[in-house]
Amino acid sequence: MKKYVALAVVTVLLLTFSFVYSSWTSEKVIEVQTITLAKEETESTVSCSGKIEETKRRDIYLDMPVMASNVKVEVGDTVKKGQVLFQVDQSATQAMLTYGSGLAGLGASEEVLSQFGSTSTSIPDSSSVSDWVDEVPQEVTAPIDGVVTAINASSGSLTTAGQPVATISDLNQLQVKISIGENQMQEVTLGQTVSITGNAFEGKEYTGKIMKIFPSARQQIQGAGYETVVDALVSIQNPDDDLKPNYNIKAKIMTSDVSEVFTLPYECIAQDDDGKEYVYIKSAGRARRADVLTGQEFEDSVEIVSGLREGCHVIQNPDDVTDGVRVTDRGEVSSSD
Repeated sequence: MKKYVALAVVTVLLLTFSFVYSSWTSEKVIEVQTITLAKEETESTVSCSGKIEETKRRDIYLDMPVMASNVKVEVGDTVKKGQVLFQVDQSATQAMLTYGSGLAGLGASEEVLSQFGSTSTSIPDSSSVSDWVDEVPQEVTAPIDGVVTAINASSGSLTTAGQPVATISDLNQLQVKISIGENQMQEVTLGQTVSITGNAFEGKEYTGKIMKIFPSARQQIQGAGYETVVDALVSIQNPDDDLKPNYNIKAKIMTSDVSEVFTLPYECIAQDDDGKEYVYIKSAGRARRADVLTGQEFEDSVEIVSGLREGCHVIQNPDDVTDGVRVTDRGEVSSSD
């Protein structure tokens, strides 16, 4: 009798195991990729764009159009303060001003007056033209030491009223003018370190400091609309000859010190209907939901403040994953990779 009882018990156990094993092997298994949670060094940044410009630049304007003669410089020449850039043919200039004034008095069109480098508003009336012609300079000189970056005068031709006849720039003193989105301004302060890169000097990185933040915002074109930005000036701590005025640059403002924190790529984080953020971790061959609290946002990842322990295996892109489903790992990487 005992023999039959023992056989019956064994049979039941075998049948139970067979059923459980059959259910286990037929259960759907999802292949996933996991990330091993680890600490990494991070720093918060604000990204923006801008241009390189001269810290010291002088556009030379004259009160009147003049007839240039003997232009002594060209773009790229290095000049000293007081050096003659070009001489002025005073008699020809006086004659042209007198003639232009007469035409203006007769109601000549702007097109005609432009042939004399002038407009109806830049030429004095006949009653004051004699005083004006007495002020025609003999020559035009450089106001500062630097490099000629523009020259708008040629021998035998009139200069144009309202436009600089030359521009002198000190290329040894460059800075960056950046435009920061209004929604990021609360993170930006004077003295912060800035990383400077650009297509014109690909592979190189320069360092700077924010030395001035403009007191008011402005609007600039962004795609099909406008965005509000605040301009700031950045000194360049390690300039060289690869940097040129008007180069476009990309800037990253370091808004916090380097620190070690847990981070995960954004594609690991999900959110339920109540707004709670969570992830799925792989535990004992199954996906398990874990609610998390996130912190600082970085370019490709977000800080995990609480909810996970170091070394746990977090599932990436868990779109097809549900709590408790069986999962198998097709690959594993560290969150700091």
